[in-house]
Amino acid sequence: MLALVILLYIVLTTGLNQFYKLTTHTMKKPAAQTIGLQLVAGLSCLLFVPFFEFRLPSNPWTYLFLSLSCVFYAINNYMIANVRKNLEASVIGILQQSYTVLMTMAGFILFGESVTLFKMLGILMIVGGNILVFWQQKRAKAMKYVWLGLLAYACNVVAGLIDVGYSGEFNLPFYTAFLYFVPALIILIGGRVRIADTITEYRRARKRDYLITGFCWGVHYLVLLIAYSVGEVSVVAPLASLAVFSSVLVGYFWLKEKEEIVKKIIAAILAIMGIVFITL
Repeated sequence: MLALVILLYIVLTTGLNQFYKLTTHTMKKPAAQTIGLQLVAGLSCLLFVPFFEFRLPSNPWTYLFLSLSCVFYAINNYMIANVRKNLEASVIGILQQSYTVLMTMAGFILFGESVTLFKMLGILMIVGGNILVFWQQKRAKAMKYVWLGLLAYACNVVAGLIDVGYSGEFNLPFYTAFLYFVPALIILIGGRVRIADTITEYRRARKRDYLITGFCWGVHYLVLLIAYSVGEVSVVAPLASLAVFSSVLVGYFWLKEKEEIVKKIIAAILAIMGIVFITL
């Protein structure tokens, strides 16, 4: 069961990285496109509501804190759209592992978790892989998007720290949809985005790429939550990280992202090994 769930997660995450890159080719207004994709993601999750026990928490503070976390998810989602447009799909998965590093460090600082040799080695491996891929003079122009990506994942960590543990109180698909609908609303209102612009972004995009991106974006996180509900973190996290490697390979063969493929493969392997060490 767990193996099938992880395999599905890897397929969805790999598809998300590839199709999102294709979708950004037509993107003119990141905020408007992000709203549309989040709506598709949320609706995709709602399709699975009947297959799970429907329950909602009665404590109003749960909704308050969850809504607060959605503010940071909204910031993350908006910034990531710019990152995906300007970085290769094959390296997005490598950069995403910075979330694991930041979350591990937050555990050290905020929750007093023990600092072990394995965790430090894991952090160094992930950081080293990112440096290997991005730290080059000829990529200086792209470095600002690397920093933007790191800032985005830092926001994701803050959101995760706020809503940690709440998913078990909800119907899982409804909970996941909530994490897409509310940030979309926040971007719409906070960014003063016109609904007409969101519709225009949809019409401008290739419909297949757009809809697959939204579907993969929503369902891949739902599947990950399911994986964590049926397996241990120390098992799920390393297996899920295999999506880093598959994203590099698919990006190479499908999107023809062949530049420095050896470095990308080494960085992907380092990221996987780093997560294994962190979860030991």
